[in-house]
Amino acid sequence: MEIIKVFELTGRNAISMQNGEKLYNALHSKLIAGEKIEINFEKVNLFASPFFNASIGLLLKDIEVGNLQKQLSVTDLSDVGRDLLNHVISNAITFYKNSENVSKAIDQTEANNNDE
Repeated sequence: MEIIKVFELTGRNAISMQNGEKLYNALHSKLIAGEKIEINFEKVNLFASPFFNASIGLLLKDIEVGNLQKQLSVTDLSDVGRDLLNHVISNAITFYKNSENVSKAIDQTEANNNDE
């Protein structure tokens, strides 16, 4: 299992979307390929939702939450950080589920309009 140390990507603060994109880029192709990865948050003290939205939240666009849970392990994350991460994951699941429903509704509307 590969270990990605967030501190090496972001320093002590995991708050910006740009740093979240760094983590996303380090994870995405490996998770799509079915690899298992540990994300280690040792020495990271500050967290913000833009970081988690741009990294873990965005992964849920392409990876089922069940697969993400099987493949991704998060270690040394404070309780505050874990609560924030769980909140972002919950929001991402809702967002992508709703965006899929919106896409289906648009497709159905277009199909109905073409039938007329």
